[in-house]
Amino acid sequence: MIGSEMIRSEMMRTLLGFVQVSGPHSPDGLTLLGLLLTPVAASAGALAAWRFGVDAGWTSRFFIAGGFLSHWQVWIAFAVSAQVCAYILGRAPRRATAAC
Repeated sequence: MIGSEMIRSEMMRTLLGFVQVSGPHSPDGLTLLGLLLTPVAASAGALAAWRFGVDAGWTSRFFIAGGFLSHWQVWIAFAVSAQVCAYILGRAPRRATAAC
């Protein structure tokens, strides 16, 4: 029983060390997250434009007919906040290397 606990403990220590080096909080992980947020922001902006077009009568119906996500203002806020986060995450590794 003691041997298996020691093996599990060593496996957890190794796994945690790997996650700390290459996980989402490492500079590479943050840059990747920032890169992935840019298309998310663009998609949210497109949904906002579509929803605005529905309200103005320029386009066909929106796929979310009611509720919180059926407003174009929500999609704009989401797009702007996602792009701001992408910008900040993209700048984080440059600030870290400049400080060294």
